[in-house]
Amino acid sequence: MIKAFLYNTKDIQKTAYIWNTWAAMLNSFQSVLILMIISRIDPVTDAGVFTIAFAIGNLMLTVGQYGIRQFQVSDVKEKYTFREYVGARSITSCLMIFVSFFYTAIHYYNGTYDLEKSIVVFLICLSKTIDSVEDVFQGRLQQRDRLDIAAKAMTIRLLGYIITFISSYLLLENLIIASLLAFFVSLLLCIVLNATAIRHFGSTAVTWKAGNIKHLFIECFPLFLAAYLVIYIGNAPKYAIDAVLSSQEQACFNYIFMPVFVIGLLSRFIYQPMIGKMALLWHKGELRKFLTMVGKQSGIMVGLTVFVMVGGFLLGIPALSIVYGVDLTGYKAELMVLLLGGGFLAYTSFYQMILTVIRRQNWLIAGYILGYVLFLLLGRWTVEQGGILGVSVFYTAVVAVIAIYFALAILGGYKARKKHLRF
Repeated sequence: MIKAFLYNTKDIQKTAYIWNTWAAMLNSFQSVLILMIISRIDPVTDAGVFTIAFAIGNLMLTVGQYGIRQFQVSDVKEKYTFREYVGARSITSCLMIFVSFFYTAIHYYNGTYDLEKSIVVFLICLSKTIDSVEDVFQGRLQQRDRLDIAAKAMTIRLLGYIITFISSYLLLENLIIASLLAFFVSLLLCIVLNATAIRHFGSTAVTWKAGNIKHLFIECFPLFLAAYLVIYIGNAPKYAIDAVLSSQEQACFNYIFMPVFVIGLLSRFIYQPMIGKMALLWHKGELRKFLTMVGKQSGIMVGLTVFVMVGGFLLGIPALSIVYGVDLTGYKAELMVLLLGGGFLAYTSFYQMILTVIRRQNWLIAGYILGYVLFLLLGRWTVEQGGILGVSVFYTAVVAVIAIYFALAILGGYKARKKHLRF
């Protein structure tokens, strides 16, 4: 029955699109759905603990995945065998577990986390390790043009995890037990679904050549670094708040932080279909038309930012208070600042895509490192000095700096290309 569900597809491309959309939505909003339930039972401690645990879990996931998925899918000539990809992922996933345990142990030893919080953080990280392991099998299926199978397996597993977590917490009101049960259900579904899915697409035997694994790690390091920095910067305010403020304040920040990504999601629907045309214009040397498209999209994103900020000003706090069952009346200024930051975040995403189109993607690392260093040096200080409003302003400023740097990098690439075409 499982095999029939996964393999029986009439229109592979259409099915892949539908199921991949479901998987992406569940993956993006699983923390929101779970937090909506937790906030109605314990909006103070458990909500804050879950928020930082999920943020840390996503950061640790970058260690487990190591940016290999993109490389694996595009490895059409199979420079590295599937067994070597599995071997590499086994190493990074074990490293992920070790780093997660070390991280929580250090915080428990220092007294930053109590025992319950340490266990929950580690269990969430352990659940994210399943994502890391599953990712290499999904990469193989996508490499063989069967993303539909991978997306179905991922959707069912995520759905099982979310339902188990929510139902367990509703019944027992215990974050540790809910995290543990959800982990075991997710692990079971991962084994059953992926073992069936991968059966006809290559051996899963974990054997490899050490030299090939080494070269794979070297080639994928820039992708890993970029993924790590993106996740870190996106969650940096949460890490800073976790180090200084209470779990209650962490939860309140996360409630108002959720809408930050709305502008990026809306703008992505507009510019995503244009990327191919932009790439073609750049390739043909039609730079004026290319720059016009970039400028037009940038203008649209300004309009979206203003629209969302107006909506946030009028309806944001009442709507979020209803959704999470918490009175957020005192956080209107923070919400508005963060929504502005969401606009700049959308620009960084768009400009990152443009830099990839013009083949200046190596310049991305410098921008993200700049943001990383700024938060590393000043993130905690801004929380100590200005609380949630202070870190909100700082986050918006950092993302704005990255967006401006990317814009200047695009302008530099444009001028260089224009000069090259003259000669």
